[in-house]
Amino acid sequence: MERSKRRGRPRSDGAWTAAKFNQRSREYFEKCDSRVRVAAVKDGIINVPAPAPYSIEGLCVYLDISRATFRQWRKLDNALGRAVNRAHLIITANRVEGALDGNQNASFAQFLLKNNDPEDYRDRIEVEGSVDPQTQSLLDRALNSWQSMMEAGK
Repeated sequence: MERSKRRGRPRSDGAWTAAKFNQRSREYFEKCDSRVRVAAVKDGIINVPAPAPYSIEGLCVYLDISRATFRQWRKLDNALGRAVNRAHLIITANRVEGALDGNQNASFAQFLLKNNDPEDYRDRIEVEGSVDPQTQSLLDRALNSWQSMMEAGK
């Protein structure tokens, strides 16, 4: 029996522990927080703090794991799962706070929250079950006309 070709990212060697994940995610958050941009002022060129927003994708790239692996780890009921969930909450808090204080684009933060946390952040659509009397009358007349045409065609 031939072995089928495997696709996708190779499986992790299983060396991830909660401690290793915490250390590496802290490094990612510190890297984001230490980002600066160069600005020209009348006294010359200065570095201005410009923290990068945290993202699940950015963390996954930094850790060299896939988003699927991140999602699987979030479901674990052990120390690694708790560490990943905490990092996820830190990323979510960064998004919400950045949108609220104006440091991040609120529309984009909303988009990311809905896509990364669909169970927590989603639009709630309410549909009212009533029709105003004028529309109901119009619908009734159209239905009666249609029924008359159907009966005449028999």
